[in-house]
Amino acid sequence: MTDMILVGYFPETVELCERCGFSVIGAIDLIKPDNIRCEFYGDDSRALLIKDKLTNYPVFISPDAPGARKKLYDIYSENGFRFVSLISPKANISGSAAIAEGCMVQDNCVVSTNARLGRFAKLNTGATVMHDSVIGDFSTVAPRAVILGQVTVEEGAYIGANATVLPGLTVHKGAVVGAGAVVTKDVPEGVTVAGVPARLLRKKNGE
Repeated sequence: MTDMILVGYFPETVELCERCGFSVIGAIDLIKPDNIRCEFYGDDSRALLIKDKLTNYPVFISPDAPGARKKLYDIYSENGFRFVSLISPKANISGSAAIAEGCMVQDNCVVSTNARLGRFAKLNTGATVMHDSVIGDFSTVAPRAVILGQVTVEEGAYIGANATVLPGLTVHKGAVVGAGAVVTKDVPEGVTVAGVPARLLRKKNGE
């Protein structure tokens, strides 16, 4: 197994690391988690004090929130860390799909023909991304959400659990699709939509 470090300690992520052939030797988090099974380095500021030691190992950035992952990426990339992707052996990945640096693809996900996952995109358990769809950098697709064919999910968007985005649509940058929603038209940048069919719940910047 290859030794690595988690930024954000979650037991399910530790288990995925192990399924992917990694051994989690240490974790960085705001608070020491209960029942942690590896060395704890403290929060980001404390970990960076010993970065000369830690940069010997690849890291994976775990948090679910797109904005948090982007912020952590900026911190750790500027300090010389390198990153890994976690792709479950229990996922169904097309040979023509493209998966960029830092991604998570959990168990029972489907990534279909010519689909593309941007940097640090996250597909949680059972998510589906169908043919020719693009999941943007730092976006999250929650458990059992379905992204149908030729959809574009732009950078930093969040697709809630069990949501469905119909073919050919665009979920623009930083938008949020609520759990169980069915998206039938493009979602503007930075807004939140929910319901069946999905309707505007909150405008950009909480207006």
